[in-house]
Amino acid sequence: MDIFVSFVVFILSLLSVESTIHMKSIKMKPTGWDSQSENKFAEGKHKNKIECPNGTVPILRTKKKHVIQSQEYSINNFTVLTAKYPGTHIAGMKIVEKHNYRGVEAGLRTYNLIIDKNQSTSAQAYVATASNDDANSIQVGWMINEQLFGDKRPWSYGSWLGKHGTGCFNVQCPGFVQVAKNDPISEPLKLDYLLWLTIHQDKETKNWWLTQTNPGDVSKIHLGYWPKELFNLLGDGADFVGFGGIVTGDPRTPSPPMGNGRLPNKDDRLWSGYLDHLTIIQPNYTHAGFNDLMTMPLVDSSVCYDVNYVGYVDEHVGIAVSYGGPGGIKCGD
Repeated sequence: MDIFVSFVVFILSLLSVESTIHMKSIKMKPTGWDSQSENKFAEGKHKNKIECPNGTVPILRTKKKHVIQSQEYSINNFTVLTAKYPGTHIAGMKIVEKHNYRGVEAGLRTYNLIIDKNQSTSAQAYVATASNDDANSIQVGWMINEQLFGDKRPWSYGSWLGKHGTGCFNVQCPGFVQVAKNDPISEPLKLDYLLWLTIHQDKETKNWWLTQTNPGDVSKIHLGYWPKELFNLLGDGADFVGFGGIVTGDPRTPSPPMGNGRLPNKDDRLWSGYLDHLTIIQPNYTHAGFNDLMTMPLVDSSVCYDVNYVGYVDEHVGIAVSYGGPGGIKCGD
């Protein structure tokens, strides 16, 4: 697969967005954020990386077939509320009570998992709204998926499902507006890396921003945003927020592992895969924690995968959830 990072003129990335979004409306950061913290993160993270020139952003260049795969995968395989597609399994939690949530924050640690070329395994946080047979969602996290990324490493990613059945991954088709000039929405990650991400709706524009936090000094960088025009159900917050793991594969073959490949152990949160720094953003835009009574487990095959609410650990970890499992041949379709 011919995939590599290429510096593309910023104006070209803007033109890939729907025609209803004009250049004069492009935002470089969400409302009310301190730019000093994002600059600190950029300088510390990229001491040994060639920076994009001013006016350009990093974009993954892909072949046409990979764009089509991204669109099909996002629409046909990716779900956050139920594992309704054959070969798809989930183990996660969502906040039970419906509200106009403004976002979600999660720390997602990467793991070394061996999966087949036609399989995927991922950890993600999401915002979503479902109405009858329609649904909108934004998911961010890391994924191992050789068909999409060309190798077996974990990659960061962002995916969306919008109005009229549209949806896609990263910037491989119109949707996400990349604004960070040194940090692409999707890039290969080291193993045992804490990918700390926040999806949050801008108070003024109602666009949905993706922000990454540096675990070292808790500084932030705003990667970009999904314009509100992409969605018909996420205009004023999201009904659900959640987090967990998802795997996909051929239902005729053994299911792939999730998390670090182990089922959660209630006595040891580090035994399996785990998520930490879990936070919900309330309708009034304040960040808040939650307890186990506020959550609903979403597990479709407890023999192969499971999830466990750990709760508040300490100031360095925050609220945590353990998840994952080995997969195998008895996971169902």
